[in-house]
This record gives sequence, C-alpha cells and structure tokens, in this order.
Amino acid sequence: MKIERIAYFFLGNNAVIGPHAKRRLEFLRGKIPPGFKHRQMDDLGCGDGKRTLLLKEIFLPTRLRGFDINPRQIRRAKGRGIEAEVKNLEADMPTGELAVMWGVLHHIEDIEGCLKRVKENYGLIFIREPIKNGVIEWLGELGHPLRIRDLKYLVEKHLAGSQIFYHDNSIFIFYASPKRNQNVVRAEEELLSQVSRKTGGVS
Repeated sequence: MKIERIAYFFLGNNAVIGPHAKRRLEFLRGKIPPGFKHRQMDDLGCGDGKRTLLLKEIFLPTRLRGFDINPRQIRRAKGRGIEAEVKNLEADMPTGELAVMWGVLHHIEDIEGCLKRVKENYGLIFIREPIKNGVIEWLGELGHPLRIRDLKYLVEKHLAGSQIFYHDNSIFIFYASPKRNQNVVRAEEELLSQVSRKTGGVS
C-alpha cells in the first residue's frame, strides 16, 4: 500500500472514463437524492479532474473544489478549470458541505480514520467503492478494494443511516448527518418565525 501511494504521489494515474465508469455514473444520476444536489461540493481524490467534471453534471454544485495528493494531477485539474488544491486526506481533511469520494477509500491506509474525519468535517457524504469479488472484477482499479462484508461493517460503524445501492460491482453510499438535518430544520423554523413576525402572524 505504501509503495503504491508513493508511486501515485510522483507519477499519478490518469483517469480513463471507459464503459464501466460511464455505466456507474449513469446509475448515480438516477439514484442521487435531491438533497445532494446544488450543494458546495468537494471532490476528495479528484485526480486529473476528468471524472470531477462528469460528477459536476450530476451533482450540479453551487461551488466545486477538488483535492488530491498528487501535484501533477492537481495541475491537470486546474487546467480543466477546477478549483483544485494539493492535500493529503490522511493528514489534512478539508471542511465543507458535501464530500464526494469516488473510488478513493481503497487507496487509503487508515480507512476508518479517514471516515471519522470526513464525517466530522462534512454534513453530506457520497462514496462509491468497488467491491472485491475476485481478481477479474476489480483488476481495473488500483488499490485494495474491500469485500462486501468489510464495506458493510465500515458503513454500519461510521455512516449509520446511509442510503446504500449496489450496481456493476460497486457500492454507492449516501450519508446525511442527523446533526446537519437538525440544523436544517432549525434554520427553516427560524425562517418561518421571521416571516410570521414580519406579516403579523398572518399566513
């Protein structure tokens, strides 16, 4: 794992948007909850930005940022017009509204620590991970994909209450923090209260 991370840091890995990736993106388009659209989106592990722009078409963010450990990949992402920054997610997790992690966790050495940090820093989280069923199925993705039982364990432990879908040997996870939901409800109640005061309680 460490050797692979070092190699990626120096060499990078240009994203290839092949048939598998296109099918998974189309599946995401049909499953994304409305509450995940029109948010400030951070693509954690954005690579060269190719897939980031395709995810942008689905999430329709009000602001888009990309983060990746590889400086060369970040330069390419910037060249595609993405607000991008070099960042090691295992040491310095960004903070924002919506975190998108497409095929990133199986490259992380401390997956549980990463999930804890992203959960602390974001109210909305989307994760797509390949499922390890055998060599052939996940050979197209570098890293160390997890088996379904391990993925389920991580979701139940760190992202309880998530909406989960399976498609094309991948797991799609949508997590909305209960704390965030409570804050949204309070904000809506406060807004209604302000409107009521301005109108003298007439609805």
